[in-house]
Amino acid sequence: MKPYYAVIFTSLLSENTKGYHQMAEQMENLAKQQQGFLGIESARDNLGITVSYWKTLEDIKKWQANSEHLLAQKLGKEQWYQWYKVRICKVEREYEIDNQPL
Repeated sequence: MKPYYAVIFTSLLSENTKGYHQMAEQMENLAKQQQGFLGIESARDNLGITVSYWKTLEDIKKWQANSEHLLAQKLGKEQWYQWYKVRICKVEREYEIDNQPL
């Protein structure tokens, strides 16, 4: 499966978050239906970080151009985000530890 790609979206919300949480949930559900989608991880305190994982760069471009996603991006730029940054990275290696009881 490797290599694959990670899109790292880091953001600070503005004061106006009306509709944001519903749209975020909708976008996650929509992303899961896209070709090449591998998974997503997200955390938000003051700073929000969402990492989505994709098979190819082409899959990322198609997701970025999805009409519903384009609307969410527009609303984010216009009202929800004070600041954000997007990074696209190639994942060549991964490892983990899992000490959870079975």
